[in-house]
Amino acid sequence: MLKQVTADGMLRSINDNFGLLDTVSGRVYFVDGNAGSDTNSGSSWDDAFKTLAVALATSHANIAASSKGWAARNRIYCKGDSFEEDLTKLAQKTDVIGTGSCDHLHGARLIGNHAIDTTMYMGCRFINFHFKAPETGGDIFTIPTEQSGIAFIGCSFDGGSEVAAGGAIIATAVESLTIRGCEFRGAFSDAVIEIGAGESNSLHIEDNIVQGAEVGIEVSASATCTIRAGYILRNVINTTKECIKDSSGKFYVHGNYCVTGNAKGVAGAGGIVAGAKMMLQNYLSASDVANAIVPANGALS
Repeated sequence: MLKQVTADGMLRSINDNFGLLDTVSGRVYFVDGNAGSDTNSGSSWDDAFKTLAVALATSHANIAASSKGWAARNRIYCKGDSFEEDLTKLAQKTDVIGTGSCDHLHGARLIGNHAIDTTMYMGCRFINFHFKAPETGGDIFTIPTEQSGIAFIGCSFDGGSEVAAGGAIIATAVESLTIRGCEFRGAFSDAVIEIGAGESNSLHIEDNIVQGAEVGIEVSASATCTIRAGYILRNVINTTKECIKDSSGKFYVHGNYCVTGNAKGVAGAGGIVAGAKMMLQNYLSASDVANAIVPANGALS
C-alpha cells in the first residue's frame, strides 16, 4: 500500500487524503490545462475543460440546478503544467483534485492570486494541488466571511516567486476551515496562514509543514470559536518570527514543533503565543533555547 510521511513524522496511508472522497454522488468534470478547451463539455479527459474557473462555474450551477444536486457532492479532476488563473469563484460541495504530474511534482500546479468573492460556496475542497504565487508575489488565497467548509488537504503552497508571496491563506471568519497535511514553502513576507476577526468555528490547522520569513500561523485578537472549538495541532513550523501567534487566546494549540529566529521570550512567547490554558506539549527551538516545552510542564497538587 502506498504510504506518505506527514508533518508529524508518522506514516499515514494515502487513503487518509482520498478516503474522504466517498462514492460519487454527483457529477464528475475534467480539466486539462495543457490540451483542454472551454468549449468542451468537461465530461471526460478527451473532452476536458481548459480552465478551472469554467469547471468550477459548471459544477456550482449543477449543484444548484435542482433537488438532485442539493445534497450531492461533485468532483473535478484537474491536470496541467503550471497553468495560470486568478480564481475569484469556487463551487458549492465540490472536490477539486489534482492528478497526473507537473515536472517532479505529483498533481497539478496552479499559479495565481485567488481572491474569492462574497458568493456563498459551501464545502469546496482542494486535494493534492500545488499553488504558487505569480512572479509579482501577492497573497495566494484570500477567503471572505461568506464561505464555509473550505478545505485544503494534501496541498502545497509555494511562496518562492521572483517577488516573495505575501501570505498563503488569508481567511476571515470562515466556518469549518480545514488545512490538513499541506506544505508551505518559501520566504512568505507576511503571515503564512492568517485567520482574521470573527467566528472561526471548527477551525482545523493540522499536520502541516510551514516555512516563512515572518509569522507562521497568525490568529487575530478578535477571532472567536464560541460554538465549536478550533484547533492548531501537530504542525512543524520554521519561521523568522513567531511560529504560532494566536492573539485571541481562544484556540487549542497542541503538539506543534516550532523553530524560530526569535529569542524565546517570556514563557516561550517569542515562538508561540496562545492562551495559557489552551496549550499542551508544544516544542520550541529559538535563537537562545533548544527543544523547550511550551508551556513548561506543570505539577498537580
